[in-house]
Amino acid sequence: MIKGDLLNHGLSISIDIDVVAIVMVYLLGRRCETGAGVFALGQGLIMDIFSGGIWGFHALLYVLMYLVIKIIARPFDLLSSVGQVAVVFFGVLIKDVFIIFLFHTFSLNSGFSSFDALLLMASAICSGLSAPFIIILLNSIGRVIHGIQKGFNT
Repeated sequence: MIKGDLLNHGLSISIDIDVVAIVMVYLLGRRCETGAGVFALGQGLIMDIFSGGIWGFHALLYVLMYLVIKIIARPFDLLSSVGQVAVVFFGVLIKDVFIIFLFHTFSLNSGFSSFDALLLMASAICSGLSAPFIIILLNSIGRVIHGIQKGFNT
């Protein structure tokens, strides 16, 4: 399971790289929109199953994040590193805002301070800056797998 959300049990003090958002941007950059949506829903369902929290919380969160990333990505070139950094940064930042909104909607009474806002911003920045490197890694893995498949077909 790919763990990618900053807030697993309320507002935590760790900063994570949101790998789910980066993989969605990677798939959208490869014109695999349906795959990105299914990946978002699947990761949300898996996180709901293993988190022990509210059923459907992460599934709703990641589907909303997919829709936001798809809208934000329109003016950007997702094959360039600048576009990848910008879309992942804004996608993770808006996802964190959705988390806060959903916490208040579901009355989970989590306190939110300015320190927590700094952590959310730092998480979005770290995710955005690491996106081009992870996407290069995903491209390399894809080339290796494609080469192995070609070897089996000959």
